[in-house]
Amino acid sequence: MIIALVDALKADGNVAAIAGARVFGGELPKGETRHMPRAAIVLQPSGGVSLAAGSYMDHDTQRVDALCYGATPLEANALGGICRRALTSIRRQVVSGCLIHWIEPAGGISARRDQPTQWPVAFRPFQAFHALQEVS
Repeated sequence: MIIALVDALKADGNVAAIAGARVFGGELPKGETRHMPRAAIVLQPSGGVSLAAGSYMDHDTQRVDALCYGATPLEANALGGICRRALTSIRRQVVSGCLIHWIEPAGGISARRDQPTQWPVAFRPFQAFHALQEVS
C-alpha cells in the first residue's frame, strides 16, 4: 500500500510542482541526502489499531506517517499541507493495483527538525482503509 501512496503523490500535480519525483517509501535514499534539505516526502507505515480487527474482511486499515521536508520550516509545513490535500482526496480509487477506499488524517501536524541532520520536517499521520488483495 505504501507504493500506491507514493505513486499517488508523485502523480499529483501540486506535489510534483514542489517535490518533483522526490516522494519515497520507507526512508530517503542515500543519494538524496547529499542534496538535503530540500522538498521531499517520505511515507512510512506505522502502528495503530486496525479498524478491521476481528473481522474476516479482505480489507484493512494502515497508519501511514508522512515526513515532509523542506529547505525551511515554512516550506516543509507548506508541503505537508499539499500532501494532506492530495492524500485525503483519494476516495475508492485503484492506485498501482491497490484499492484505497479512503485516507483520513490521524492527528495534527508536528513541525520539527530531523535528528541528527537538523533538516526542517513536517510530520503528518494518516489512516488509510484499503483492500488487501491486488486489483487489476
